[in-house]
Amino acid sequence: MAGHVETMPKILVVDDEKLIRLTMSARLKRVGYDPVAVGTVEEAVAILKKEHKHFGAIISDIVMGEMDGFVFRDIVRGIDRSMPIFFLTALDPEEGSGFLKKIVSEPLSYYLPKSVDTDVLLQRVQRTIASRRIEQFIERQIEEQRQSMALAAQIQSSMLPVRAMMTERGFYTAFWKAKDMVSGDLYEAMPFGEGCYLYLLGDIQGHGTSAALAMTAVQTFIKQLSNRKLQSSVQIYDIANRLQRFFRNNLAEVSYMTALLCLHRPLRNDVVWLNCGAPDPVVVSDGVVCEVNPEKRGGLPIGLMADTVYSEKDVVTTPLFDDSVVVAYTDGLLDMSRDTEGMEQMPAAMVAKLRNELITDGRADGSIMVEPYKFMRAAAEIGYGTLHDDVTILVFGKRANLPGVFEATSPVSPAEVDQMAQAMAAWCAGEGWDQSLVDRIQLVLEEKLMNIHDHGLTDRERLHEVVSIRLRLVNKTAELTVWDCGSPEPSLAVAAGSTDTGFELANREMSGRGRGRMMVRELCDGIERNRYGKLNETIYHIPLNLEAVGGQTNFKGEVK
Repeated sequence: MAGHVETMPKILVVDDEKLIRLTMSARLKRVGYDPVAVGTVEEAVAILKKEHKHFGAIISDIVMGEMDGFVFRDIVRGIDRSMPIFFLTALDPEEGSGFLKKIVSEPLSYYLPKSVDTDVLLQRVQRTIASRRIEQFIERQIEEQRQSMALAAQIQSSMLPVRAMMTERGFYTAFWKAKDMVSGDLYEAMPFGEGCYLYLLGDIQGHGTSAALAMTAVQTFIKQLSNRKLQSSVQIYDIANRLQRFFRNNLAEVSYMTALLCLHRPLRNDVVWLNCGAPDPVVVSDGVVCEVNPEKRGGLPIGLMADTVYSEKDVVTTPLFDDSVVVAYTDGLLDMSRDTEGMEQMPAAMVAKLRNELITDGRADGSIMVEPYKFMRAAAEIGYGTLHDDVTILVFGKRANLPGVFEATSPVSPAEVDQMAQAMAAWCAGEGWDQSLVDRIQLVLEEKLMNIHDHGLTDRERLHEVVSIRLRLVNKTAELTVWDCGSPEPSLAVAAGSTDTGFELANREMSGRGRGRMMVRELCDGIERNRYGKLNETIYHIPLNLEAVGGQTNFKGEVK
């Protein structure tokens, strides 16, 4: 009993009559509460501001000098929205003053007459405090779970490879989004032999923490495949069998995984792949979808059956053209719908048409690295933005090396930024561009990337984020495009009536290195900013000569 009394919360008693304060305090003490009695609202407010979390309830009069109990209640709600308040008053509710209606208009306010029996009063207080304690306990549990899930989401995202990469021979770009805070989807991309890349797209069945933990375990296991000695002898079905054994030995009681393993071989211009219960990859060449699996090869999901063994007969080899793009995705992509019930799903023909158009355009203009984000944005714009499952899209292919277009990806560390700027300058020199123009492009690029590094990313994100760039000549203007997933720029739509104000908003926090705002403004004839989900797109229009600079910013409005 003594232990129970020690945990009893304080009760704040507010009444301008001393006798009431004394008698109420005595009643509360008798059953183990710790009453704190004050005679004015000002005293009560001062106490609550300091230690409201130590109080379980308030018992207050309604009529108290210059400030009534309802004004006091409004002040309390600004301090603690869930504090129960008992209005103990001698007023007659039948006299038509309306005070009873005011009391019950708020769910955490209660009416009791001052003549109420002591046992009734204490029962009401005890019941209300007990109910509040349960609610607070549940809220704490929910918040702890939310924090745990947020941490799990951070761990998950940190274990994924970078979202985009362009190598000498190939490229890949990925979109990964959890339906809730954590995901059962995963993707992996790693060099695998001479000039080749191994891709894995997986969808662990189930949701929430169990799927997320399994995803983390699988991702850790997959990274062991980066061993070059292992790569020299292993076949793609061997990888699937290794994953099968890992699942059966460690995760059989938890779940299983549909998976697609792809080995892209740019030098041979083909992709070797094995489908383990996942959607087949889509190969698009010149806007046309190629047939990839007429024999319906493939195997069961990994870990589903104990005796599953994958072999050469499950593997498909698909020839590619130089412009071919391979699209792999989890089935959550096909579950997107217009409604929360998932009844109006995006038609497969619409998915294919939108995907093929974006891929064709992306291949033609050098924006292929952002096509998964543009797809998701376009789907949302036509109404299919509701997710019912985790969604992952992985796009890869042979590097296009478009004439007159420089493309690259880079981490955002200062050393890598400088290296990419030097590579871009070398390309410009090879194209015969004027050195003055090249110098200006370098300054704009370095300023943008260092601002992403300094202001757009947290320390954790900075280690994992990459930027993609494209440089080309358009209408006698150098067009430099930067794609990144740093903090979004301020919305340009709010400044549509003023280019000066808009530019200041868009470049807030961009002057940390002393030259940012004015330099970029002086060197560019226009700036466009768009946003596709979490991906920022910034396009700088840099004139071929300084005399052509108009100093205007083209505000297109933010693409949500």
